[in-house]
Amino acid sequence: MKNLCILLLGLFCYSYSHAQAALLALIFGDKIASEKFHLSVDAGLNLSSMPGLQQQKLMHGLYFGLGTFIKINDKWALTPEFKPLSPRGAKKVLPLSDYSSTLTDVQYDIGLKYIDVPVLVQYKVTPRLFVSSGPQCSFLTSAKQISSGKLASGNSVDIQENLKPRFEPVYFSWPLEVGYSFSNLHKGKGMDIKFRYDLGLSNLMKSSDYGNSKGSTFHIFLSFPFVTQAEEAKSIK
Repeated sequence: MKNLCILLLGLFCYSYSHAQAALLALIFGDKIASEKFHLSVDAGLNLSSMPGLQQQKLMHGLYFGLGTFIKINDKWALTPEFKPLSPRGAKKVLPLSDYSSTLTDVQYDIGLKYIDVPVLVQYKVTPRLFVSSGPQCSFLTSAKQISSGKLASGNSVDIQENLKPRFEPVYFSWPLEVGYSFSNLHKGKGMDIKFRYDLGLSNLMKSSDYGNSKGSTFHIFLSFPFVTQAEEAKSIK
């Protein structure tokens, strides 16, 4: 499964490459759109936590990426995605590195950044309401402890420490999603609103010395598919 995920990531990176991917979708999205295949641009909010740690609170961050829609039949579709910006982590955690001897009123946060590659299967419950689920591989790009406090002088300071060696480079989860499609928006193109929960399947950290957590992430985002009004009308019949 890991080899398959790496292959999927390679294919998406080769085709899209972060910012170039959005530009590609914006330029060619209309040209290659059809009833059976189209691209989309997604953006929204992540709400994440690290259950299993002794102390932690929700962290939020912006969520961005690209999606594809491959129609199988009138009810089913395959929707692979590439999310180069997917933040996770937790606030007010117990420290991995303690700075209480040099800082006062210290708050410790863990900030993680991933490239998500979900491959979801979508089912239309009604012409506009749909549910989706499937495996997801996430590739760690950054892991930091952010220690925020005050120096003896009274000045506020943030200390960022690299934690990437302590976290697994690949993380597996299983997204569960419900969404709703709107029509006649964005100059004849549709818009989807999606609510997604990522059920963690593997541990985020390499060692259990600090604690074990499989993560928990809730996504709220808008998806703007590049599909014409005529194609959209066909798809919701």
